[in-house]
Amino acid sequence: MPMSRWHRRASRRSPGRTVRLPAFLLASLPLSVPAQSCSVTGPLQLNFGTVTSAGRSDAQTTLQLTCQGPADLWSILPAQFSVCVFVGEGTPAGIAPRRMSNGNGAFMNYDLYADPARTQLVGPLGSAYPVYSLSFDVGVRQSRQLSIPLYGRVPAGQNLPATFPYLGTPGASVVRYSYGYVLTPSVDDCRNGAAGAGGGAGQANFTWAGVNALYTNSCRINAASDMDFGRSDGLASPREQTSTISLQCPIGAPWNVTLNDGANANGSTRRMASAGNRITYELYRDANRLERWGSSPASGVAGTGSENPSILTVYGRIPAQPGTRAGSYTDTVTVTLTY
Repeated sequence: MPMSRWHRRASRRSPGRTVRLPAFLLASLPLSVPAQSCSVTGPLQLNFGTVTSAGRSDAQTTLQLTCQGPADLWSILPAQFSVCVFVGEGTPAGIAPRRMSNGNGAFMNYDLYADPARTQLVGPLGSAYPVYSLSFDVGVRQSRQLSIPLYGRVPAGQNLPATFPYLGTPGASVVRYSYGYVLTPSVDDCRNGAAGAGGGAGQANFTWAGVNALYTNSCRINAASDMDFGRSDGLASPREQTSTISLQCPIGAPWNVTLNDGANANGSTRRMASAGNRITYELYRDANRLERWGSSPASGVAGTGSENPSILTVYGRIPAQPGTRAGSYTDTVTVTLTY
């Protein structure tokens, strides 16, 4: 009887050894990955400073982008991002070229590029221009800040008024981003706002404080050609020749060009020299050679800056001078442009 009671007690205790996990632990096992995001800080400003028509002017600004990585406790893979930058036309409208306005009817051309060589234009969302894109990873419970450069250029050869500053405001500027956890999303995913493998997508808008430039309030002499009277066996009769002066001034800017009396002058008489010998000559403002071109504003040539370079003709004459000694006669005349 004692042995029989012992076996019965053992069989009753066996079911009590079953172990079950608490319900709250089982519910926490599925992996969840929260949506990631990117943001842009502050409005952008691009300032070209003072530009001229003589050469191109370059400037650069930087888009500051911050992207968040996975933050879930169970996440083990970094987020793989592709981001695409788009800049709209804005005000005034236009692209290739974009434009700045002086608010008084004049426009300065410029454009924005994705590369320092200024070969890849940055276009608006939905345009046919190549996409300005970057790819990178962001680690678990980390954020990543990127400085994305935008390169600006004002092309050379624009002759503009200098009276007012120029301003442009690009519009509809966005950064689209796509992220995944297995493969880096493609440029097409990024452009189209499509999610990467196991990830998602989003868009961050950004604004512009403006694109600015001043046009130089100055003039320049592009070129002054030599006046060559050629060869002569003597100066028994007068000889005539012309040369040109090319100048550039901002549209609407008044200017005046004067000529001094040369390096070999005797008082106000212009002379060319060959060793110790001299011959006289004169320079005029008109084809009839009646109006002497001198060194005072009243005896100079005046004008106003226009869209195209101003080309001035200098009319020269050597009067008859029989008995002139043989030689190579030259003189140097200084051209002064006042504005």
